Amino acid sequence: MLIDGQPATMLSAADRGLNYGDGLFETMRLHGGRVWLLARHLARLRAGCRRLDLPYPGEAEIAADIARLTAGTAADGIVRLVLTRGDGGRGYAPPRQAAGRRIVAFHPLGPAGPTALSLGVCRTRLGRSMTLGGLKHLGRLEQVMAAAEVAAAGWDEGLMLDEADQVVEATRHNLFFVRAGRVMTPPLEDCGVTGVMRGLVLEALAALGLPGGEAALRYHELHEVDELFLCNAVVGVRPVRQVAGHEYAWGAVAGRLREPLVAAGVAWLA
Repeated sequence: MLIDGQPATMLSAADRGLNYGDGLFETMRLHGGRVWLLARHLARLRAGCRRLDLPYPGEAEIAADIARLTAGTAADGIVRLVLTRGDGGRGYAPPRQAAGRRIVAFHPLGPAGPTALSLGVCRTRLGRSMTLGGLKHLGRLEQVMAAAEVAAAGWDEGLMLDEADQVVEATRHNLFFVRAGRVMTPPLEDCGVTGVMRGLVLEALAALGLPGGEAALRYHELHEVDELFLCNAVVGVRPVRQVAGHEYAWGAVAGRLREPLVAAGVAWLA
């Protein structure tokens, strides 16, 4: 692990990311010694820093950190990049001139998992926030609690709803659903994370000439859906076999996405 470009295993107890979740992060796929979709990850990170008024480091420094950390690494893995506001005193108010802090860590890639997923529906709900909606910020306690439900129940993943019973996303994936010939994903303006792979999938649908976009999906409408699939920047696209015992046809649309995603830069899917 590198903290501000230096090998380290300990973080300052005064770090605002640790104390208040005051920061953002990116989870990126390493394949063949290269982080894929890096430009898209950094674009999302820059946009998030602007929204939260967080210091954004130089991209040359980030690239140097990643190169140093992954040098000589032949295996596939995950690079996690965290930006915090840096150290601060007691209290919520941030320092007037925050130094910022960057943390880059490498993790081995876990097992591939099943070809098609079996999902449950988590009791833990996602709260809506016009301030934080869409951001990959450090405040992930809702996902932590939901992931504990997934592990305890033995599901492959868990769907997360908001307080109005609208399906938002899974604990670590965005969601797409096919209904009446249209491929849709829930809107995320004030809830959930606008994933890098989600954006790529929307572009891929357009390249395939498939009608798609954003649309709300309520819990009681899940049985009306023809196909479900999940996506993120680590695994790509993963078809869903069943949710809470309801079976779905799977793979018809998800399978068609591989070629345009590879063309868009997700080369590790090839």
